[in-house]
Amino acid sequence: MTAYESDANECIEPRTERALNQYLTVLPDYDRARGADDLFMVVSQSGKEYLVDTRLGACECPDHEHLGVRCKHLRRVAFAMGERPIPAGVDGVDPQLGEHVYATPQVAATDGGIIDGSDDASGDEQRPDDCDCGEWNADSDLPCWPCAREKFDQPATNE
Repeated sequence: MTAYESDANECIEPRTERALNQYLTVLPDYDRARGADDLFMVVSQSGKEYLVDTRLGACECPDHEHLGVRCKHLRRVAFAMGERPIPAGVDGVDPQLGEHVYATPQVAATDGGIIDGSDDASGDEQRPDDCDCGEWNADSDLPCWPCAREKFDQPATNE
């Protein structure tokens, strides 16, 4: 795969393209990243999991460890957390980018500015109507899918 030109005539590096287009799930506070603000688990579309350390700029994937390059996992975390804006004009961006993180991805505008993707006016504690947190996950720290989809990282309390 080669780099391609975006609408803004910006050359998109292949690893950046894969970080945006492939199904990669960024999970904070999960598994080995639990309790650490700078650690994330990234699950690839093949099901492999990689620990990403944003403080050190490190990933345990072979691309980063053996080639010493900024891999697609590191890039995906930066895009998902809004630390790096998605280049304007990139087609095929994974619609679930940033789905499980507490930040909002940003898109670079063609004029060089940033388009903030946050248009959610709901309150922090307003659970979705189809919330299914209950007995099935009473012994778990994981929310039901409707709550996770709305970026809640803990299940609803039954109080």
